[in-house]
Amino acid sequence: MPASPGSDVRWSAVCKAILRESRASRGLLFFFAGCLAIGVAAVVGVSALIGAMEGGIREQSRDLLAADLRVSARRVLPAELEDFFAGVPHERTDIRELAAMVSSGEGERMESRLVELKVIDGIYPFYGELVLDPPDMHCDRLADDRAFLAPELMLALGVELGERVRIGGADFRVAARVVDEPDRLDFTMTLGPRVFLSAAGLGRTDLNDARNRVRYRALYRLEGDVENEELGRLSRELGEALDDPGYLSIQTHDEAQPNVRSSLGRVEEYLGLVALLSLFLGGIGVSQIVRAWLAGRTRDVAVMRCFGFRAREIAVTYLGHTALLAIAGCFLGGLVGAGLPWLLRSWAPELFQGSSRHLWQPLSLLRGVGIGLVVALIFSLPPLTAVWRVSPAAVLRSEAVPLAAPRLVRFGAPVVLVLGMLLSAWVQGGSWTVAGAFSGGLFGLAALLYGAARLAMSLSARIPRGKLGPHVEHGLSAIARPGSGTAGAIVALGLGVTVVLSMYLIEGRMSSALRDSLPENAPSVFLVDVQPDQWDGVREEMRELGARSIDSVPVVMGRLREIDGRPVSELAEESEDLGRARWVFTREQRLTWMSELSETNEIVAGSLWSEPGVDEVSVEREFARDLGVEVGSTLELDVQGVPVELKVTSLRDVDWQSFSINFFLVVEPGVLEDAPHFRIAAARLDPAEAEYALQNELSQDFPNVTLMRVRPILEKIAGVLERLALGVRALGAFTILTGLVILAGAVATTALHRRREAALLKTLGVTRGGVTRLFAVEYALCGLIAGVIGAAGALVLTWAFLEQVLDLETQVAYAGVPSAALAAALLATLSGLSASWKALLTRPLETLRR
Repeated sequence: MPASPGSDVRWSAVCKAILRESRASRGLLFFFAGCLAIGVAAVVGVSALIGAMEGGIREQSRDLLAADLRVSARRVLPAELEDFFAGVPHERTDIRELAAMVSSGEGERMESRLVELKVIDGIYPFYGELVLDPPDMHCDRLADDRAFLAPELMLALGVELGERVRIGGADFRVAARVVDEPDRLDFTMTLGPRVFLSAAGLGRTDLNDARNRVRYRALYRLEGDVENEELGRLSRELGEALDDPGYLSIQTHDEAQPNVRSSLGRVEEYLGLVALLSLFLGGIGVSQIVRAWLAGRTRDVAVMRCFGFRAREIAVTYLGHTALLAIAGCFLGGLVGAGLPWLLRSWAPELFQGSSRHLWQPLSLLRGVGIGLVVALIFSLPPLTAVWRVSPAAVLRSEAVPLAAPRLVRFGAPVVLVLGMLLSAWVQGGSWTVAGAFSGGLFGLAALLYGAARLAMSLSARIPRGKLGPHVEHGLSAIARPGSGTAGAIVALGLGVTVVLSMYLIEGRMSSALRDSLPENAPSVFLVDVQPDQWDGVREEMRELGARSIDSVPVVMGRLREIDGRPVSELAEESEDLGRARWVFTREQRLTWMSELSETNEIVAGSLWSEPGVDEVSVEREFARDLGVEVGSTLELDVQGVPVELKVTSLRDVDWQSFSINFFLVVEPGVLEDAPHFRIAAARLDPAEAEYALQNELSQDFPNVTLMRVRPILEKIAGVLERLALGVRALGAFTILTGLVILAGAVATTALHRRREAALLKTLGVTRGGVTRLFAVEYALCGLIAGVIGAAGALVLTWAFLEQVLDLETQVAYAGVPSAALAAALLATLSGLSASWKALLTRPLETLRR
């Protein structure tokens, strides 16, 4: 019996109706659950891939720092560090780095070189590998009378393994060659080849008493797999807990190197967008599935209303059915998505470094399934409002006038959809700003697509007939007719085109940006202490060995005395960051001169060598900020006892990530040429054997020249960047493929009700091929309209994301609009015909009887 208007929903009747609907729609259930599974697999799969990639990258970034966290300074580290870490389970290793002279031989045969000592007190490294030759040697076997030397230093000194060298007045036996070390990711031309000593070994020397500039480092390994957010919080708390943190540099492993750090930041932003777009793809599929499902069940809804079911009970019935489908599809898709990292690992093992524990991402599975359920339900609400519009009279008359849905239903469903989408985007993106911009942009695009669809329907109805051919005219009429679902199809298809095309464009630009982060001709060797009269001979030997991108500049050493008439000692004492101020103001400055700047320098203020009669200097912008100078300031330097006054006439931005030779201070030509100076040089040699050949040549002809190999540094950074680029390509390809599958399914759902139309056309004498062509034109027109608008939206989204979020230059790919429009038309045609194929093959009589 019909219930009274004010009674509650009859849950027992609703549950029975859900079971009956499940038995009646068994064939559709698999199709719907499959589409839902694909959408959720996209959400979970991308999230699991992100988690697995970030876990592997996090492990490798630890390798680049050799620790979870590093504290360093130019003076002894404070005892407060021990107090702070007392409550944090950890291990600590102390390292000191200082310049020293190493010598070998006696008398006239003695050779000596300036080196950088690395003094280890504890376990080293915590992460990564210290590669030594012989390979069975380890840092814990570094006795107080042993030393590890860089190969180029051993060659320059003419010593072999087992022989002795002298460091700081003490003799040491060369126990191993230092082939590679994990945390050597930068190059400072003031320091020479690396020499490893133990703390006890340093105690045997007289270097502790020398007035030497020492860099103190403390490496920390924290217990467990600490996330980046937790490390960042710990770093901030450490800075707040110290009395005088200004002179300390606190660095977490994800901040290990500028190239890697900037690339990681861009990839994290990209991965967030991928996750959000994957979420939205699932919503498109759900909405179209429920809409097509209800469109095919209109008569059943009318029958239920005749039997006394109220509209809200029918809506709950179909919502419950949708929930069952969502649960089945979400868990199936969740399992598929969670297994994606394991599948990709077998295809591209280099994408996932570290242990296999990162491949299993249970939080991604649970979050993806939960979000999938929410998305399925909120995207099904707007289509479910059609239940209120079905009149009971539709049982007898298919043309019965639709009823008006209650205002709460009409306006409440879209509000729930917007809020639910905003909340889901916040869960995925982690920021209300990102979630708001993302949701607002997509809903704005949906509104634009809907308006374009209504305009297309209106124009199609007004185009004169009789001149375009029967197939085109039928397609235009089909678009314009009421109840055709044109608006929903164009909105869904257009949004899908936006998602897929934007992912394609962003993925391509991101991959190229990552690959280009490290210059192709980045120098692999640096030469130090080249005397001016030796340069021609050194350059000739480099060219004979195939060196390219050869660069060399003169270097003059000096110290700052005054800035704008004030002594630098006073300026340093007044600085808030006393430790850094002492380094900035009192460090020995390296000066060079050049008439034109290299490509890695860009003038950002003033102009180069613009004031005749004045000795000018160009200052790197960040260094100028530390010094407190600007265009027009004057610097007085002590260049080996001679005062030199320079005027700042320009400020520069320097690309320090280029690995090229760059300086904080560049002086106008004609000022320092008469001062004692030496040259440094950089070049690219391939293969690596050429570098060793150059070492041998230089040691014989120019024994004072020190060659420093930075190829291991380049290879380490290049490996991380290539992994990031591969991950971007893999995630982009997966999202694009998933988008195409969901998009095809969404288009196919709009064609499920074509069975009766095909039967009527064939009854009127249209052949099967003719019906196919009529349908193909209709689908193609819808796809063309959606493709044009969706592609335009993709260009806007791509530009905004690349330029405003990632700060990457991009060119608008206008050619993508017609290409995407044709591709969308083709996809819509193929998907629509595939869904209509059974109707096309069925005899008209069988269809009409049903």
